[in-house]
Amino acid sequence: MGESKALQRGFSIAAIILIAVSTFAFVFFDARGILEGDSATFAGMPLMAIISMLLLGVLIFLVIRLKNTDTVENMIASVAVRYAFFGWFYVFLIKFADMLIKQYVNDYTFFQKYYSSVYLLMNSFNVCVVGTLVIGLTMRQLPTYRIAQRKLRVGQLLLLIMMMYGLTLVGTVMGLPIHSFLSSFTVDNSQSEAVDLSGLLLGSGVYFRLICVGILPAIFEELLFRKFLIDRTIRHGEFISCVMSGLMFGMWHGNFQQFFFATFIGILFAFVYIRTGKIIYTMIMHASMNLVTTGITMSLLSAIVQKMGNAVGISARNETELVMEIMPLIILLMVWLIFLLSFMITGLVMVIKKRKNFKLFLMVGELKRKEILHNLTHSPAMWVFLSFVILLFFHYYLTDIFAYIFQ
Repeated sequence: MGESKALQRGFSIAAIILIAVSTFAFVFFDARGILEGDSATFAGMPLMAIISMLLLGVLIFLVIRLKNTDTVENMIASVAVRYAFFGWFYVFLIKFADMLIKQYVNDYTFFQKYYSSVYLLMNSFNVCVVGTLVIGLTMRQLPTYRIAQRKLRVGQLLLLIMMMYGLTLVGTVMGLPIHSFLSSFTVDNSQSEAVDLSGLLLGSGVYFRLICVGILPAIFEELLFRKFLIDRTIRHGEFISCVMSGLMFGMWHGNFQQFFFATFIGILFAFVYIRTGKIIYTMIMHASMNLVTTGITMSLLSAIVQKMGNAVGISARNETELVMEIMPLIILLMVWLIFLLSFMITGLVMVIKKRKNFKLFLMVGELKRKEILHNLTHSPAMWVFLSFVILLFFHYYLTDIFAYIFQ
């Protein structure tokens, strides 16, 4: 038993080292790519291929060996390594797909023109299809616990949606200044390596946004970070389920623009699923957030940007007509944003007012929260997952920072 644990710990450390090396390689070669062109990025492909294959072998070994969930320590390791395994597909599939398209697609102008749609499609496929298959199949090896099902009234669901927006407001206020500062380091003659989420949404069609950003993630991310995860962790208590579901969901977004509010609403979604046993409720809540952003806010912004883009080069005589044409859209956007902010503030007030209703029940034999958190932060397998998350954050921000410093 001791030898088995030492072996698993050794392979976990090996995985962390390989992820750290790949993080450095991603940042280094992509920073060079910003300064010198895509050929400098392509130069790192052989090294990345070697690292990815070694890492894949290590992760497969850990997935096969870690199946026990009888203790909190074992459960954390078994669940975390499966999400780290998905992390391999998420990171390397998108990276290699992006590089192959840039290198081998003859009509590269097509890729540049439809970059937003291509990126969103790849990301959606990787999460919804690959993620569901990888997590769904590997999680089948772990025992599940059936949660008792309860119905929510329409009024209760609407109140929860309002609270979700209140938590989103708090998280956005916390994360946006950090994100804005770290994203300010860009090289003048290049595209920022950090993906501008607003730019991606504005650059894609409304129906494409509604499907790939509004609906599909709401369904499949709830399966990945609520259904699959909580059904395997709830046997050790509601606290560990909510913490793991919320934090892993928030960290998986890989940027500070989304991290805080995604963590907060992730914990709320976990609580709702634990209390109702019905994943459809969290899917509805999640979709209401995504659809409002992609269907209303971004559509109004897109209409304004498009009209302003079409106005390039117009004569001074027509400027007044342009202002009169755009002004109703700007007023409509401002009214909508004021309404949305009011809705968020009301939701935050309701969170504060109803906070006592969000109590987690203790299970017989459940560890103290301090012990649970100790197991969570000291698990080598959990740090394998966290290493992938750190890779996402570092690649998002450090690539442009390094290019900015060494230009």
